[in-house]
Amino acid sequence: MSAHFQGSGPRSNAYSESKFTHWAICDPFSAEGLTAYKRFDDRLSTSPLFPHIITLRPSAGFIHPCTRGQVAHRLALMPPTHIDGLRAVFLLAGRRKQERSWKSKLACYGFYWRRCVFLCAHPFDLGRHNLDSIRDLYLDDVLVHEVAHHVDRHRHVSHDKKENFAYGFVEQQPD
Repeated sequence: MSAHFQGSGPRSNAYSESKFTHWAICDPFSAEGLTAYKRFDDRLSTSPLFPHIITLRPSAGFIHPCTRGQVAHRLALMPPTHIDGLRAVFLLAGRRKQERSWKSKLACYGFYWRRCVFLCAHPFDLGRHNLDSIRDLYLDDVLVHEVAHHVDRHRHVSHDKKENFAYGFVEQQPD
């Protein structure tokens, strides 16, 4: 066999002949977050006094419903203990694969991972909503919900209990 041939060769058993063995879960939202995190991780302080807010220019067809300043203002309204240790808030750019996901139940407004909050870009097609209502959703619900996951990060409980905590946390926050 040639040294430059790097293929896996013929499939060796019944398990590997199943086409399902090569499937991977594809979440375009977390994939974008992972890419952004890797790009900025070495430039982020491990314990900043206030989280860095990183804005990636929106891709064609996407918008940021809120600005860097609006995110900073909303975070400043929270008790300092809630954002203590939060490294960054990313305003992501959006990707083509995400456009299809927005029309399904896989849509994602934001997520928390590795002491960072990731706010996903929103499709430009606002449909029934206006920019003000989407901005309020991102700032008062999504951002606060993800900060709740940061506050709750040390509890080792089920995913459902963590989500219930985050929903309750949003309800307790003043507007």
